[in-house]
Amino acid sequence: MTAFSPKKVSFQTVGCRLNQYETERMAADLAACGFQRATRGEVADLYVINTCTVTHRADKDCRYLIRKACRENPEGRIVVVGCFVEVDPSGTARMEGVDVVIRNNEKERLAEILPQRLPELFNGCPSRREPAELTDFFQRNRAWIKVSDGCNQVCSYCLVTIVRGDLVCRPCREIVAEVNCLVANGYREIVLTGVNVGCYCDSSLVPAVSSFADLCRRILAETDIYRLRLSSLEPQTVTDELLDVFVQSRGRICRHWHIPLQSGSSRILKLMRRPYDRDMYAAKLSAIKQAVPNTIIGADVIVGFPGETEEDFDQSRSLTESGLVDYLHVFSYSDRAGTAAAEMPGKNHPQVIKVRNSELTSISNQLRFRAHQRQIGNILEVIPEFRKTTDGHYRGISDNYLRVKLPHGVAGGKEILKTRITAAHPEYLECEIVS
Repeated sequence: MTAFSPKKVSFQTVGCRLNQYETERMAADLAACGFQRATRGEVADLYVINTCTVTHRADKDCRYLIRKACRENPEGRIVVVGCFVEVDPSGTARMEGVDVVIRNNEKERLAEILPQRLPELFNGCPSRREPAELTDFFQRNRAWIKVSDGCNQVCSYCLVTIVRGDLVCRPCREIVAEVNCLVANGYREIVLTGVNVGCYCDSSLVPAVSSFADLCRRILAETDIYRLRLSSLEPQTVTDELLDVFVQSRGRICRHWHIPLQSGSSRILKLMRRPYDRDMYAAKLSAIKQAVPNTIIGADVIVGFPGETEEDFDQSRSLTESGLVDYLHVFSYSDRAGTAAAEMPGKNHPQVIKVRNSELTSISNQLRFRAHQRQIGNILEVIPEFRKTTDGHYRGISDNYLRVKLPHGVAGGKEILKTRITAAHPEYLECEIVS
C-alpha cells in the first residue's frame, strides 16, 4: 500500500467511441499510478479532457469543458488531449487553465509524460513501463475495443487523416487478449471500434489475419464474448466474407450495422472523394438486410456539401426513404480548415442547410419509429444501461441497437436480459421479461 493520499482524476470525453476507448485506456494507466476516478460533479485534482474536432460543434464542446474544469476547481490541473489539440497545439496550450497538451500519438504515454510535467500530483507514483490491463469501462455495461487508428481514405471534407494519420492496426493477439480480459471481468458485449475498422489486417501472424472478417472470426473462436458489435463500417469494406461471418456467428455478431452514406448523389459522393457510388451503397445494404432478418442499419448523411443542388438532396432523401436505412445521423456541412472541401466553390446558404437537415432529421424519426413498430411481439436480448432514467426505469440496448424501457424493478447490470416487445414509441420500446 502507498502512504500518499490518492488523487482524484476527472475524465471528460468528446466525440467517437474510439475516443471513449482511449479515455478508458488512459484512466487505467493513471489508476496504476494511484489516481481514483472522480464521479459526476466531484471536484478533482486532475482534469483530462479527451477532445474531438470533427465539427465546429465538437470544438465548441471542447472549449466549454475546459472552462467548466477551470470553474469546478481553479487549483486543479487541466490536461487536454486528442484531435482538438492536433489542429492547433500552441493555441490550445495558451487557453486559460490549460496546464498540459497531449497529442494523439502521445496518448499511450500519458502516465509517463504527466509525472514529468505535473510532478506535484505524482509523488509516490510507482515506476511503470507496461500499459495497465484494461478491465473496466467506467459506469458502462458495455465495453469498446480499439482495433485500429487512422485512415487511408482522404475524403475531401474530413480532418481525420490530418489529426490521426494513416491507418495503423493493432496486433490481433493484443485485441483477443483484451477481449478475454474484459469477458473475465463480466462484460457480455464488446464493440469493435476504430476510424476505418473494415480495412483491418495483421500480417505479423502466420497465417496472417488478412481482413476484418478474419479478425471477427478469430475473436469469436478464441473468446467467450456473448455478443460482438461492429462499429461504423465504410460501404466498400462490407465484403461477402464479412457477411458470411455475420451469418455463421448465429447471433454473436449483433444485428446492427452503421454504414455511412454521406450523400445519395453519386455526383456529390465523387466530390467528397468517397470510394463508392449510390448503386454500390444500396447493393451493400440490401445484402446485409438479406443476410440476417431484423437487422437494423443506420447511416450518416451530410447535408449542404459544396455544390449540392436540390436534385442532389432529393437523391439523398429518396435513398434514405427506400427502406434500406432505419435511422440517420444528420450532419450540416461546415468548412474545416485544411480540407479540400473548404476551398470548393458552390457553398450553400446556412438557411438552406438548416432546412435540409430538419427534413432528413424528420425522416430519420419516422424511420426509427417504423423500425420500433416492427419489433412488437419479437424477442430481443437487451443489456441495461448503467443508470436509471428520471422515471425510475432502466433503459437497455437490444442487439439490433434499439432502446428498450425495462419494467419497473428490473435492475441494471452487465447481464443480458431476454425480453418480449409489447409496445412501440418513437423514442423507445416497452417490454416484458421472458427469462
